[in-house]
Amino acid sequence: MGAGISVFVGITTSFWLIVGCGGKKKKGGAAKPIQSTPPPAPPPPPPNVESKMKALEEKEKKSEKKEEAKKEEEKKEKSKKSEKKEEKKEDKKEEKKEEKKEDDKKEKSKKSEIKEEEKKEDKEKKDDKKEDEKEKDDEKKEEKEEEKKEGIKEEKKEEKDEDKKEEEKKEEEKKDEKKEEEKKDDEKKEEKKEDPKAGELKPHITVDPIGDLEFQADKQEQKKITISNSHDKKIMFKLKTSDNNVYLVNPVFGTIEPGKTAEVLITRNKAPAKEAKLVIVNSLFSGDDKDLAKSFKTAKPTGGQVTVKMCAK
Repeated sequence: MGAGISVFVGITTSFWLIVGCGGKKKKGGAAKPIQSTPPPAPPPPPPNVESKMKALEEKEKKSEKKEEAKKEEEKKEKSKKSEKKEEKKEDKKEEKKEEKKEDDKKEKSKKSEIKEEEKKEDKEKKDDKKEDEKEKDDEKKEEKEEEKKEGIKEEKKEEKDEDKKEEEKKEEEKKDEKKEEEKKDDEKKEEKKEDPKAGELKPHITVDPIGDLEFQADKQEQKKITISNSHDKKIMFKLKTSDNNVYLVNPVFGTIEPGKTAEVLITRNKAPAKEAKLVIVNSLFSGDDKDLAKSFKTAKPTGGQVTVKMCAK
């Protein structure tokens, strides 16, 4: 700004100097007649530099104020535009919310209609079931009445049949009792045959270990016994147990040469604790080694039998 002012002042002063001095006469020129001319007017006073500076500053201030006013107006316009945009956004959001609410209402109304239809269908089904049940009950009542009538007749027949059955059962029981008594008698006879009186016959064998055999009742267990031939001739033996379901013997039949032995394996299956007996029938060998059962049936034993007690704990 200062440089512009100084240039302006220099131009004005030079202008006034040229105007005030006028032009010089040319050399050797003819003299012009002197005319009476009025004296030139005094030059105007030079302009006040400070006033100009103030005017320029005022102009600049005004321009700045105008620019600030424009900027403020622009800001206001921008703020108004932004406010309008926000209002539009809010309006859209509200519209969407209202649409959602309307959709929810429509869905609720549809659901309520569906529920009402389902309720109606359930009621109809229940009514149909009740009617069917009534019909079935009526049919059952009629059937029961008919069954009662027929049942009276059948009861009389059944009573007669039951009386007959009871009589038949009694007769069967009597027959079974007779059979059991006969079995007991047969067993006693066999025991008498197989158990000779003490002192009549001496056994041809000895058994090791001596004494009772002890087993555990809660599991399967095996024991071994050794039979020795104490006779000077070949003998044969047969083993029997009082409970063949629990005790198993291997071998059942066998032969032993003089002065030799034979091992027998006794297996006890898991069963309740109960005493049992192992009877060893022995006799001089006669017959065939392949069929000792026949030889025991045909010939009487010549040696006294040996009994071993078997206990389970």
